[in-house]
Amino acid sequence: MDKIIAIIERASDGTYAVYCKDQIFSGAGSSIEEAKKDMVVQMAFYKDTALKEGFKYPAFLDEMFEIEYTIAGISPRH
Repeated sequence: MDKIIAIIERASDGTYAVYCKDQIFSGAGSSIEEAKKDMVVQMAFYKDTALKEGFKYPAFLDEMFEIEYTIAGISPRH
């Protein structure tokens, strides 16, 4: 199972953004959970569009994957 590293940051307007460290995906929302959900929705949308339009997309989207979230400035627990 692939592990995707995602970073969560709080914007100056109080909203949250989440983005993948090594992938093209991101999301935003008024809460951390909303931002996480938005990113997952964007991943599915990207894959669906790629399949319809015939372009490549990251292979991990075809398999089970884990997203490890890190809040900017705080290290994840090991």
